[in-house]
Amino acid sequence: MLRRGNFTRWSWRPAWDGDPDNTDPQERISPVLAGFTFHEGHHTHRTWLSDDGISDIGRAARLGHKLPGMAEVYEHLTPETKQRTLKVLQARWETSITQLTSGERAKLLTIVPSKLRDSITQRDGEAGRVEAGGSAQPKMISNISPETA
Repeated sequence: MLRRGNFTRWSWRPAWDGDPDNTDPQERISPVLAGFTFHEGHHTHRTWLSDDGISDIGRAARLGHKLPGMAEVYEHLTPETKQRTLKVLQARWETSITQLTSGERAKLLTIVPSKLRDSITQRDGEAGRVEAGGSAQPKMISNISPETA
């Protein structure tokens, strides 16, 4: 549905690609994930949920899908599954924040809603943060905390 409307053009593309053609340097927004698509985000989200042990019904509900066959009739989303889903996504968000370099953190602070900035800056002193040079572990950089979305 989203691909047929203007939502992608007016919301997703500017968020991911920035607006490099803007002639006003004060208004110009740098890209978050240039070229990234909604479809790729959908797959990534489902993979994270699967990796974190969220059941088929939990993943389907989160992504707006229906389960095939009789599973749709006999399986139902429970409050516990919803809570567990939020908990694992919140843990991913918090882990991704601690793994940011100083430059990544500064860039993130320019694009997140103001109500999330405190949760990012209060982690500045926490151990485990990765500075330039990186880490052997893959980083996950998420833009919105599931608890505040």
